[in-house]
Amino acid sequence: MTEGLLKKIYYDPSNPGSYGGVESLQRAIFEKKGSRANIKDVKNWLSAQDAYTLHKPVLGKFKTNRVFVKNMDEQWQADLVDMSNLSKDNKDMKFMLTCIDILSKYAWVRVLRNKTGVEVTDAFNSILKEGRVPKKLQTDQGKEFFNKNFQGLMKKHNIVHFATGTGQKASVCERFNRTLRNKMWKYFTAVNTRKYIDVVQELVHSYNHNYHSSIKMKPVEVDETNSFKVFKTLYGLFPSRVKKLRFKFKIGDVVRISRLKAHFEKGYEQNYTDEYFTISERIPRDPPVYKLHDADGEEITGTFYEPELQKIIVGKDKSFKIEKIIQERMQNRKKMCLVKWVGWPDKFNSWIPAKDIVNIVKE
Repeated sequence: MTEGLLKKIYYDPSNPGSYGGVESLQRAIFEKKGSRANIKDVKNWLSAQDAYTLHKPVLGKFKTNRVFVKNMDEQWQADLVDMSNLSKDNKDMKFMLTCIDILSKYAWVRVLRNKTGVEVTDAFNSILKEGRVPKKLQTDQGKEFFNKNFQGLMKKHNIVHFATGTGQKASVCERFNRTLRNKMWKYFTAVNTRKYIDVVQELVHSYNHNYHSSIKMKPVEVDETNSFKVFKTLYGLFPSRVKKLRFKFKIGDVVRISRLKAHFEKGYEQNYTDEYFTISERIPRDPPVYKLHDADGEEITGTFYEPELQKIIVGKDKSFKIEKIIQERMQNRKKMCLVKWVGWPDKFNSWIPAKDIVNIVKE
């Protein structure tokens, strides 16, 4: 099968096989030639087309790794909740730092005016001053957590801090956030107010002193003497054996990452990153996860699930879209342009001959 035929069908807006998936392109080829195309050839060709790979649908919900912890304060999760829509009624406080111990489900909350590294660090430090310190802390990749102030606090208390790789939230903390918000909005309705800063600690106290069916006791009741009992309640005496894993991707595969999409974004907008990455490590968890590095060989923070990745083929003649021309200069009597590439970090800005520029992406 010639690439010319695939291109002619796929990029012809009037063709039934245009801008679709593998099956629609196969059907169009059959109608054109009277014989079926090799599905692997069709998949490989589509994997090299930006129009297909950037807009391929993303699986919204999928199985993620379950976090196993044996002891209280072995691992906490923390998150930043945006409360800016209520700031006018709450002395201009715009965020809440929420934190939870995975085993005991005991939670803490601090109200913040902003999410600077200093503010978040001070808030987390005030939680530690209550007496409990985790061995590990899981957050997202936000700069509010990954800055010299917060990292200094982690080092001071010998806390291993790590991040989730993508849009997947710290699940235990996320559930607590939903519970707290639910309590909060019920309070708003009952009292006819939108002010929470004076009552939030009472709501957290209520949560910590309420019976939790998952651990069959109150979070405040969990201590070192009964933590193993809680572990057995959560996971059973011995976690079930993990079945033999099958990896979808190989080390060295080139992939795009699904974009972090807000709930209001439409499905037809771009679903994957323009920038592509390389699989650098396969981690045998259930389900399996992967480590990546970028085109410069720099490791990407966190791990990624298979539904968050899409294997692509980068052809030798691949062209890249230019976002803007940053600077121009003459070099050996040739006009050169420093350009920023669409969807790629600034570190990949590069000088290219002006004659190689075809067009620039319009906003």
